[in-house]
Amino acid sequence: MDGGESVNGRIKREESRSDHVRDMSGEKSLQFLLMEIGRHYASKCLYQVRELGIQPSQIPILMILNHSDGCSQRRMAELLKNKPSTVNVSIQRLEKTGLVCRRRDEKDQRMTRVYLTDSGSEMVAEIKKRVNEMEKLMFENFSDAELCLMKRFFFQILENMDHIPGAPEEPCKIPEEL
Repeated sequence: MDGGESVNGRIKREESRSDHVRDMSGEKSLQFLLMEIGRHYASKCLYQVRELGIQPSQIPILMILNHSDGCSQRRMAELLKNKPSTVNVSIQRLEKTGLVCRRRDEKDQRMTRVYLTDSGSEMVAEIKKRVNEMEKLMFENFSDAELCLMKRFFFQILENMDHIPGAPEEPCKIPEEL
């Protein structure tokens, strides 16, 4: 249990949640379970990132640079759907830790490009290693057929969500190589 919480404490906390998390049979609803999985996974990822000494918001920048080393700050901001000033702050922090460096573009001195340092490349390798280890543990004891079916279900859920009213979420364009 995270944070030293007892099993009884967790059960009482879960029981105290409102009934909207349960379906007609009294079981937890699929929607609730999906949100719980996302929350739990995010918590585990956050722990892993903190252990590495970087901020969660810095990972997408490292992944973009791993895929497109020498990317301009402006292009990174476009890919991340962020303001250039926000991306600049993250890059400054990554520079201070020695994971990235900035250099003027050789052909256009007005443009600044960002590059992974050797330490940055090592960090990306460690992030990928940890993500792969977490995925392996998360999907342990599932057969290949079950994993294939689960993936199909996830894609169907994403497609179905397009029919729910509301502004569509436009994902950032981070390379999917993890």
